[in-house]
Amino acid sequence: MVPGEKEGYAAETCSHCGGLGCTYCSGKGSVMVEQPSRRCRHCGGDGCIYCGYTGWEHPLKEY
Repeated sequence: MVPGEKEGYAAETCSHCGGLGCTYCSGKGSVMVEQPSRRCRHCGGDGCIYCGYTGWEHPLKEY
């Protein structure tokens, strides 16, 4: 496991910025997503309030 990585989570490209970095992924271009990763069922991966605009089901919330 990579330092800073949580068990059961893996990095996936942020759908909002396409990996360029934005406020929803804290400028990293990727978000930690619970595995197995699945696109958000509400928006199909486009980004919405239910997925925190990341496009993924169960993204790890980092504050």
